[in-house]
Amino acid sequence: MTTSRGGGEDDSEVVGARGLREWITGERDRYARVFLVDSGVATSVLVPVVGDDDLLLLPVESEPYDGPARALRYRGELTEIGDELFFGERGVELQDYVAAAYVQIVGPTAVCLLDGPSRRAFLDDAALARRTGVFPSALIDPRVLLAGRDALAAPTELELPSALRVHGDGQVSVGVRGDVVGSIADLPAVLATPLPRAVALGAGESKTEFVAELTSREGIRRYLLATDLMKMLRLVNGTARISGFGWHLIDDDDGRADAEPLAADPFLLETADGLVLADTTTLRRQLLSPVTAQVVAVMQTSSAPGVAAERIARILDLPFSDADDLCREAATRLGIHVGGRVDA
Repeated sequence: MTTSRGGGEDDSEVVGARGLREWITGERDRYARVFLVDSGVATSVLVPVVGDDDLLLLPVESEPYDGPARALRYRGELTEIGDELFFGERGVELQDYVAAAYVQIVGPTAVCLLDGPSRRAFLDDAALARRTGVFPSALIDPRVLLAGRDALAAPTELELPSALRVHGDGQVSVGVRGDVVGSIADLPAVLATPLPRAVALGAGESKTEFVAELTSREGIRRYLLATDLMKMLRLVNGTARISGFGWHLIDDDDGRADAEPLAADPFLLETADGLVLADTTTLRRQLLSPVTAQVVAVMQTSSAPGVAAERIARILDLPFSDADDLCREAATRLGIHVGGRVDA
């Protein structure tokens, strides 16, 4: 298997896997856009619209390609449930969200919300994790990628499409099973038109209601990051407790907790090693003293620094000025923020 673009990659299987990950999840990392091209598409029609920061995933049997984007060859397909796509020996299987809870995951798997029941199951699982701290086994398996994850986190946010599928019949869609947004002839306009991320979630049963519920549940992104945390720390259900998911370090006995942690803020956990702060963005984790952990917990559930300092002063029996200093130190040294206000 060869890599093209006026210069090669040392390991095209690894590059292909990384690019496919971006295409499946919709989350950008190394490439501006990733195009999965089906059999029967003339690669020459893509040359005018791709750039050197794009990635083309081309079937092994397609015609030679000579354009500015990096190109890698794959075999197989990723259209129907049970399909598999390979770069060399590295492959990924497509599976339905509901079925993934009952089948044995044996390798890299893309899990998609195929229909109404799978969308309902996703929302129910998120609510269950919030109440009990129990996460769906498939989503905390490091081998599983959630299709359209970027769209699930913020379905109404507008952005230029970055994960595109070019079908053999000339249609262009978004993501694994997303909406058709145009044709090959329309590609210049499609690539220049911001669209709601929800186009990656496909059409079908309950789509409108699903997007509305995702939008109303502000904690969905935090929930998805919590599944990343479980993967990052190789945790399984029952081995640790995550603040905000069936457990809180500090009970809200004074009724002053008026916020939820910001989605991307570090997570406070109780583990066998003690109280830990873990950040899924920087991948850092550190043990905390009980007092520092209390400061973190209070700050993340307070809507303003003054509210947090007042609560810490009461809980730790400190002067307000000392409590305020602890809040400032947590913000500076640990990257902790006050939370987002929760309406009563």
